Amino acid sequence: MEIVDLYDDNKNLTGEKIVRDEEIPECKYKLSVHIWIINSENKIYIQKRSYNRKIFPCLWENPGGGALSGENSEQTLQREFQEELGISPDLNNSKLITTLKRKKDFVDIWLLVQDFKISDLHLQKEEVSEAKWVTLEEIKNMINNNKFCPTFNESFKPFLDYYKKIL
Repeated sequence: MEIVDLYDDNKNLTGEKIVRDEEIPECKYKLSVHIWIINSENKIYIQKRSYNRKIFPCLWENPGGGALSGENSEQTLQREFQEELGISPDLNNSKLITTLKRKKDFVDIWLLVQDFKISDLHLQKEEVSEAKWVTLEEIKNMINNNKFCPTFNESFKPFLDYYKKIL
């Protein structure tokens, strides 16, 4: 049973906790992270959700997930990266780009610059069935063909705006 912390409208911890997947009370939020990874070739890492996922099976996304009780955004990034990819993130090359406020959560959008081979990953099979590096054009084509989770599309624009600035 996973416990998560609740936040108020201004992203302040309230001291309240709930079990993950319980209904989040009105005007309360949980914390989530979306992790965008680019390599030295300016390719973007994406991964395909496992076929047995409850929502959005077999669609592509970027790594991420929800914070557990007591975790801050960076700790959540580190845990989710490690769990899903099976390697450690290079936090020295990470940056919090922005935060989105959705109906029931705050989503911190992170950028990591890190090189690794897909063959070196130890993907979390329950969550991830495939992974690859793609170009920005490939992502745009995949978006046009509805290959991504809706959550991917939500954080793509803020990521893209920042990505264009650093190219």
